[in-house]
Amino acid sequence: MISLKQEDFTMHRYFFFSLIFSIVLIPIHATSSPLPDVSQLLHQCEKHFQANRLTIGRGGTALACYQEVLEKYPTNAEALAGLENIEARYAKWAKKALERGQKNQAKRYLDSLRKVNPDSPTLVKLKVRLAATSTSPPVTSASSSEAILQRKAQIVDVGKIYELINTTNCLTWPRPDMKKKGGKNGWGSFYPKKGDTGIVVAEKQHCRAGNTGFDDSIYILKVGQYYVPISSTGALVVISENSTTNE
Repeated sequence: MISLKQEDFTMHRYFFFSLIFSIVLIPIHATSSPLPDVSQLLHQCEKHFQANRLTIGRGGTALACYQEVLEKYPTNAEALAGLENIEARYAKWAKKALERGQKNQAKRYLDSLRKVNPDSPTLVKLKVRLAATSTSPPVTSASSSEAILQRKAQIVDVGKIYELINTTNCLTWPRPDMKKKGGKNGWGSFYPKKGDTGIVVAEKQHCRAGNTGFDDSIYILKVGQYYVPISSTGALVVISENSTTNE
């Protein structure tokens, strides 16, 4: 009789500790399992950021990626810092564009900055600066052309390159010599790549600028001996020379 009671006690103790194990340890495992997923997602966010796919880009953007992390983990420090970095980069680009008198490009950067943080104090300050430049006396066409010749830009998105621009009346080559060594018909074995820097020898307005799918400005970059048409959204003006070029 005593032996049976001892067996019952042992059996009850076994089930008791099994229950404790399932209650305590299983939730711990379930809580820790998503961590590798968020780590991989944050890594992808950083790749978007480094490639300047901030709010627009093929295959995802840094903004959407960090927002996805914050939907699952609202206090994730790395995702919050990522949004601040995107905001800072757009603010930096907008300031440079304003310093060079590129009002349209500055406006685009500010529109993107607004998507990231509509309450940004920097956004308010830069909008004031942009409004001030809009009330300045207009620049003559001669001085405007000179300013274009003094700029250099770096290709940041090869997907924004126009391989052909003579297919419509909207975009045409400014000069025959540019057409001869411009676009895929004139490049031969050459093809521009991300990071290439060239002189902005011309800037054209698309006749459908402002419509969905069409860019406001197209740069003609001289990269080496070749000419590369690219949307202004795919190139970053990085240098402003004081001396004119031979173009």
